[in-house]
Amino acid sequence: MALTQSDKLKQLVAAQQRGYSLAQSFYKDLDVYQAEVKNIFLKHWLYAGHVSQIPSSGDYFTVDFDTESVIVLRTAVGAVKAHLNLCRHRGSRICLDQSGSQKSLTCPYHAWSYNLDGELISARNMPDDFARSVNGLHHVNVALLGGLIFICLSNTPLSLDSLRHDLKQPFKLFGMNSMKLAEQKSYRILANWKLAVENYQECYHCAPSHPEFAQIHAMAKSPKVFQTAKVNFSQANQDNPKFMALNRYFDLAEKGQEGYQYDRNPLLPGALSGSVGGKPVAPLLGALQEYDGGASELMIGPLSYFLIYDDHMLGYRFLPVSVDECICEVSWFVEESAVQGQDYQLEQLTWLWDVTTQADKSIIMNNQKGVDSRFYQPGRLSEMESFQQSFLDWYLQTLV
Repeated sequence: MALTQSDKLKQLVAAQQRGYSLAQSFYKDLDVYQAEVKNIFLKHWLYAGHVSQIPSSGDYFTVDFDTESVIVLRTAVGAVKAHLNLCRHRGSRICLDQSGSQKSLTCPYHAWSYNLDGELISARNMPDDFARSVNGLHHVNVALLGGLIFICLSNTPLSLDSLRHDLKQPFKLFGMNSMKLAEQKSYRILANWKLAVENYQECYHCAPSHPEFAQIHAMAKSPKVFQTAKVNFSQANQDNPKFMALNRYFDLAEKGQEGYQYDRNPLLPGALSGSVGGKPVAPLLGALQEYDGGASELMIGPLSYFLIYDDHMLGYRFLPVSVDECICEVSWFVEESAVQGQDYQLEQLTWLWDVTTQADKSIIMNNQKGVDSRFYQPGRLSEMESFQQSFLDWYLQTLV
């Protein structure tokens, strides 16, 4: 008698040895992948974009993952809303472009039309008993964290109350309400999404694989050297409000609350920002008055990561296309009054994390090729992969 999907997942999770990389099935099995979409991507808050992308009524962009597509837009009264990109007639995609501006949303198939709030306003030649009021677009939950737009496809989304309370200070300090999106790049990776996320969460590979990063971030050094640098850095700045630490992430999240983490880490001596030579590349963010030679790690939900230098912020988002393909999207944010070409140059702003992500793309795809081998076996994790282990602990609990 064949195992049910639930029993198969429970057996895989029970057999996984802690302290080792995941078994091959977690990266290749379609039942595992469908459980991930259901239990992670449809239940947790995902970074969708920034309010600066939709400044005017009717402006929109889409967010796509797996088989889903979401329209994020600015309504007639200036609110930010989101709807499934799914016509209620026969299911056609409505917005075929990734971004644009429309006074209303009209399906290109049979011309059903919806207002920006998602209400059906036009449907030709329908029966007399057809009710427009119950045929509006499917609603998607939206939350604004500063200018960051998050979406959740669950009918009962996790609460963001604890996150808002605990992160109030750094959000105010870095001016999360006064940033704008300067650049956004997508990197399509032929690998399972977890390999991309795991790669982001550990710096065991940083020194050999990212020489540009290793010249700026102390994190690329050995654990002993990094911890010494971090202790000295924190003690020298103990009265600085940037130096707070919160960890409600992954398996440490409170029940019913979305996970989050914030921490401040040192750059190498002489480096002030993530750039060539560690030089400043944009005006200081928010209420900041000076550089301290550090960068803050901010993580919101299991798939959205932010790195905050004193003069710009970086955002990473990982979304699956299929079981063996994903997209890593990188966003760069600057102070909202900064003028491109005058206050910052895009090439200088994006250099470090574009070259790093291009390298990561190759690393992750080569990792997938090895995982695909019939001879692959889970390997022992290093002491520099402890945060990856936290992710794996949470992932295994979440899967079943």
